[in-house]
Amino acid sequence: MDKNTLIKMVSKLEDKVLVSRLLDKVEQCRYSSFVYSDFLSPYEAAIAKRILGKVSNVSYIFIGGYEGAERVIAFISTDFTDEEDAYLKMPLSFLRIKHTSDKQLSHRDYLGSLLGLGIKREKIGDILVCESFADVFIIDKIAEYVLYNLDKIGNVRVSCETLNMYEYTAPQKKEKLINTTVASLRADSVSACGFGVSRTKITDYFKAQRVNVNWELVQNPSKLLSEGDTISIRGKGRIVLDKVAGTTKKDRVNIIIKRFE
Repeated sequence: MDKNTLIKMVSKLEDKVLVSRLLDKVEQCRYSSFVYSDFLSPYEAAIAKRILGKVSNVSYIFIGGYEGAERVIAFISTDFTDEEDAYLKMPLSFLRIKHTSDKQLSHRDYLGSLLGLGIKREKIGDILVCESFADVFIIDKIAEYVLYNLDKIGNVRVSCETLNMYEYTAPQKKEKLINTTVASLRADSVSACGFGVSRTKITDYFKAQRVNVNWELVQNPSKLLSEGDTISIRGKGRIVLDKVAGTTKKDRVNIIIKRFE
């Protein structure tokens, strides 16, 4: 397919820009054997997979630094690429940001400090937060800058070091299973149960553009969800509609929600 046809496969302006940039990368690949994108969100990666699957004579693989990564880089090659080969060529670094404070730093704290250094979000991959440190996957050239310039997060002193990405095992995510029933699979109903807040409060989150379904901004609280959908609310966390298990005698829908801490 030609470039214009592929761009027409998406409707939103920002998605068209993404597709155009990806196709520019594909064109570069014709002359340099392999190219790579910036970090893509899961939503962007889904679009990239759909588009790259329509392009002939190139192979691609998505890499985020560890198995199960959410934010990934698209590695595009004119030669067949396996994951090991892609890792060797990928300009990807793994940083650990440590502190000794009693204060618990959040994902927002770490990300905000990195963005505060002037780093663009698309240069940063997953940030995995533990009690006294966070593991960050980041573009190579940016990693060195962070090593020498990030020494505080808020009023907490931190230190940074580069670690071996190939030996990394991601910490297991803390999750809570919620068995409940809802009148329907509307996004506001499921979200209210999953986050433990009122429907009124959930509606406020939608109005404030804080709700994403499958990493895409959603402003319609009546949007119907499907099994496997991910709902995130900025500042509140994330839930997954893990299972839809039939209806009760009163025609309510049995569901199981996974809530991630």
